[in-house]
Amino acid sequence: MFDPTDTPRVFGVPPGADFPDAVVTGILDRMSGQPPEALARVTVLVNTRRMQRRLRELFSRDTARLLPRIRLVTDIAELVPTAPLPRPTSALARRLELARLIAALLDQDPTLAPRAALFDLADSLAALLDEMQVEGVPPDRLRNIRTGDGSGHWARTQTFLGVVTDYLAATDDGQANPEAINRAALDILLDGWSQDPPDGPVIVAGSTGSRGTTFRLMQAVASLPQGALILPGFDDHLPSEIWSLLTDGNGVEDHPQYRFALLLKALGVAPGQVSPWPSAVPDPARNALVSLSLRPAPVTDQWLSEGPALGDLIPATSRMTLIEAPGQRAEATAISVAIRDAVERGETVALITPDRVLGRRVAASLARWDIQPDDSAGQPLNQTAPGRFLRQAVRLIGAEVTSEALVAMLKHPLVRSGDADRGPHLLHTRDFELLLRRRGTHLPGQADLDAFTDAKPERSEWADWIARVLDIARVVPDPSLGLMVDAHLRLAELIADGGTGGGTLWREQAGRDISVLMDRFRETGASGAPMPLPDYIRLFDRALAAENMRNPDTVRRDVMIWGTLEARVQGASLVILGGLNDGSWPGTPSADPWLNRAMRREAGLLLPERQIGLSAHDYQQAVAAETVILSRSLRDAEAQTVPSRWLNRFTNLLRGLPNQNGQAALDAMKDRGKRYLDIAQGLETPVEPEQPAPRPAPAPPVSVRPRTLSVTEIETLIRDPYAIYAKHVLRVKPLDPLRPRPDMALRGIVYHEIMDRALAFGPFEDAKSLEQCLISKAREVLGETVPWPSARVQWGAHFEAIAPGFSEREIVRQVRAQRIWREQWGEIPLGNGYTIKGKADRIDLLKDGRLAIFDYKAGGPPSAKRMRYFQRQLLIEAVMAKAGGFKDIDPAEVAFVSHLGLDRKHGEDMHELVAGDELDFRTVTISAELSQLVTAFDNPDKGYPSRRAMEELAWDGDYDHLARYGEWDDTKPATKVLLP
Repeated sequence: MFDPTDTPRVFGVPPGADFPDAVVTGILDRMSGQPPEALARVTVLVNTRRMQRRLRELFSRDTARLLPRIRLVTDIAELVPTAPLPRPTSALARRLELARLIAALLDQDPTLAPRAALFDLADSLAALLDEMQVEGVPPDRLRNIRTGDGSGHWARTQTFLGVVTDYLAATDDGQANPEAINRAALDILLDGWSQDPPDGPVIVAGSTGSRGTTFRLMQAVASLPQGALILPGFDDHLPSEIWSLLTDGNGVEDHPQYRFALLLKALGVAPGQVSPWPSAVPDPARNALVSLSLRPAPVTDQWLSEGPALGDLIPATSRMTLIEAPGQRAEATAISVAIRDAVERGETVALITPDRVLGRRVAASLARWDIQPDDSAGQPLNQTAPGRFLRQAVRLIGAEVTSEALVAMLKHPLVRSGDADRGPHLLHTRDFELLLRRRGTHLPGQADLDAFTDAKPERSEWADWIARVLDIARVVPDPSLGLMVDAHLRLAELIADGGTGGGTLWREQAGRDISVLMDRFRETGASGAPMPLPDYIRLFDRALAAENMRNPDTVRRDVMIWGTLEARVQGASLVILGGLNDGSWPGTPSADPWLNRAMRREAGLLLPERQIGLSAHDYQQAVAAETVILSRSLRDAEAQTVPSRWLNRFTNLLRGLPNQNGQAALDAMKDRGKRYLDIAQGLETPVEPEQPAPRPAPAPPVSVRPRTLSVTEIETLIRDPYAIYAKHVLRVKPLDPLRPRPDMALRGIVYHEIMDRALAFGPFEDAKSLEQCLISKAREVLGETVPWPSARVQWGAHFEAIAPGFSEREIVRQVRAQRIWREQWGEIPLGNGYTIKGKADRIDLLKDGRLAIFDYKAGGPPSAKRMRYFQRQLLIEAVMAKAGGFKDIDPAEVAFVSHLGLDRKHGEDMHELVAGDELDFRTVTISAELSQLVTAFDNPDKGYPSRRAMEELAWDGDYDHLARYGEWDDTKPATKVLLP
C-alpha cells in the first residue's frame, strides 16, 4: 500500500473534509489492482465506535468486498487474542471495591468527608486511577510529589490516594481495569512488532494521540514498514514557527494543533513532511481564516500582518451563519427552524454541541414537526419511564411511605401495566387520593384502606394489593448488594404488574437496558459485599445516570445531534455548532479534588488545558464544514453569557479587517441568523394574543345563591365574595393538600383539641392540677395527630411553656362561671330565608346570669377594628347566644367576648359588648349589619366580586386561579356578569 520511506509515515486530512469518506476512498485507491483478499489484510484503528460503523458502511456502499479489520484504539487486546492478559474487572465491581476501601477510612475518621460523598469519591478516584494507568504513572510517584503544603490538606489527600495502592493490591489476582489491560496488551503488541512486524498495512485514523497509550501506539504504527497515521483536521495553513511555538513549553496546550505538534516532535517529523491525504476540502479560504483566528495568544499580532493576505472575506464566509439568540429557549427554537429548513431541502444536518440540555431542547422543539433526531448521546436511563419508576420504587423501601410518595408512585404509567384495562386502577387511585386528602393522612395505612373499602366493597382487591405493597416496602433487607437488588426488584415488579405477573416494565428498550444493568448488580452482589440501603440508593441513581439508551429504529437518519467528538465523523451537508459560550464550549475544567496543576505536571498527568485543546480541535474541524451555522445565546438562566473564546476571536478578526470586507461579512452572517430568529419568534408568538381576563363579579340568579353561611364565611363574604360564589354556587371546593404540613392552621386545630379534652375534666381545684392535665392531653393529642417529630417536639415544648400561665388565668375564669359549654353548635335565622350557623369554642354562664363567649387563638388575636369589621365570628356568636341560637343554652345577655391566646405573648383579649367612642360592639348593631350584608345579595344585580377587601395584597385566596387573578390586579374594577 505504501512506498518505502526513511521517516515515520504521517498523512493529514484538512479541516472540513469528510474524514471517514476520505480514509475509505484513499485506501481503496491505494489498493486498486490488488487481489480482493489484500484489503482484508489491512488493519485500521479508529477512536470511536461511530467512526468504526461509518467506515464499515462506506467500505460496503458500492459493491460487495472483503473488508479490512477495523478496530478501536482502546481495544488493543483484540490485536493480541492469544496473549496472557488479566481478566477485566467490571466498572461496577471497581466502584464498589473503591467505595468499600473509602468507607473503611470514613469509619476510622468521619471528619475526612461526609458519608453521602462515598460514591462521588470512589468515582473520582476511579477516574484518577484510569488516567494514571493510561499515562503510565505508578502510585509511588504521587506519594513522592513535593508540595510544601503544611496545611494538612495534602496529608488528607494522601490518605485517600492510599486507597489506590490498596485497591491495586486487592485486585492483584489475575484481574485488572480495562485501561491496565489495554496498556499490557500494547506492551505485548509492540514487543511482537519489534521482532516480527505485521505483513499487512496498519493505519491509525482519526486519533489525536491525546492519551498516553494511544500516543505510544501511534508512534509504533508510524514506524512500521507498512504503517501510517492519518491525522484528522490537520492545519496545513499553520506556519512552521507556530508549530515550533506549540512545543517550546510556553503553555499553549489549548491550541487545536498542540497534540499533533507534540506527536510530530516525538516522531521526528517536521510539519512540512506530513503528506496530504487525498480529500475534498469544502473551502480552503475559510480554513485559512479560521487558522489565523486560532493563532496562540502570544502571536495574535499576526492578524495584522497576515490578515490582509486573506483577500476578500465575503466568499470565505458566504456559507456561514451566526445566530445570537436572546435566550436559551430562543436559541433552541432557532436551531430547530434551521434543521427543519434543511430537511425540507433534502439535506442532512448535524447539530454539534457539548451542551446536553441544548440538545434536549432542540429535540423537543423538533417534535412539533414530528422530527426525531438521531442523538448520539441517547437518553439517560434515569430519565426514561422505567428509570423514573425504579427510582421511585427504591425510595419506598424501609421508608415511612407518605401519601405524596404513594400517590405519585400509583400514577406512574408503568404501574399495573399488566392489566388489560388500567381504567379501574386509575379510578381507584383518584378516589384513594381524594380520601387521603380529605382525611389529611400523612402516612397512609390499613385504617385508610379500610375506610376506602367500606365505602365500596368492590375496591377490596385493589386495596389488598396496596396493603401488600406497603408491607413489602416496610421490610429492610440485610445490608448486602444482592439482597438489596432482590428486594428492589420484588417490590418494583409487584407494583408494575399488580401481582399478575404481566407488567410491561421490562418490555421496551429502556426496560431491557435497565434489566441488563440490574443483572450486573446481581452478578457483582453475589460476593455478598456489604451495602446499606442509603448507599444502594445512591449507587443505583449514579449507575442509571451514567447509562444512556438509544433506539436507532425510531429516529431519522438525516438529522443528527452529536457531541464534539463526533465532529470528526463529518457526513452532513449542514453543520450547526450550538452553545458557543464559554463554560459550555469550551466547558469549564472540572475541579480536581486530589491534585492541583503543579502536582499534575510533576506527576506526569494531563493538565486541564488538554481538554480545552481537544475541544478547540473539534471546533476547528466542525467550523470548516461545507455549510455551517454558529449559534449562541446572549443570556442563560442566570446572567449574561460570554461568547466562546474561539467565536470571539473569529468575530474580532473579521471586525479588524474592514478592507477585506470583514465587517460586511460578519454583518451578512448575522443577517442570515436573524432570519432563523425571526421565524423562531413567530412560532413562539400567538397569532392573536389572548386578552387578559377582567376582574370577575358574577351575578347568578337569586334562586341559586346560598341561604346558609357559617360564621367564619362572613369574613370571606366581606373580603372575597367570589369565593362564596365558587364554593356555594359552582360547588367547587379546594382540594386539601396531599402533603399536609405542620402549619398554623393545623396547629390551631391541635391546640383546640387539647383544650377541649383537658377542660372536659374540669372544673379544677387549682392551677397545678390543670397544668398537669393540659400537658398530659397535649402529649396525647400530639402523638395522635402530628406525625412530624420535629413539629411534635416543638409544639409540645411550646404548650408546656404556656401551660402554667394559662392555668392560673383559667382557674380565675372557672371561679366566676356557673357552667361551661364546650364546642357548642348554634344558628340564627336572619329573614328572607337566610341562616347563619357556627360552633363556639366555649361559652361560660357567669354568676350574674350573663354569658361570656371565648375563642382559642393559636396565634395573636385580631385588633379591635379588624374584629369589628371583618373577623366577626365572636360577635355573631354573641348575637346567636342572645337569641337562644345555641342548643341547651337559654337566651341571655352576653357580657363580653374574648380571645384566649395560646401563645407566649397574649393572654386574654376581652371585648365588652357596648358602644364605645369609636367602635360599637352591641349585639343589636351587629345583628342589623349582618342582616344588611347577607340580604344585599338578594339583589339580582349584585355580583360577587373577587378579592374585594383583602387583608394583604399578598394574601392568596382558594379561588384566585379560578378568577384568573394575575391577568388582572387589585387596582382593576370588577366587571359584573349577569348569569342565566
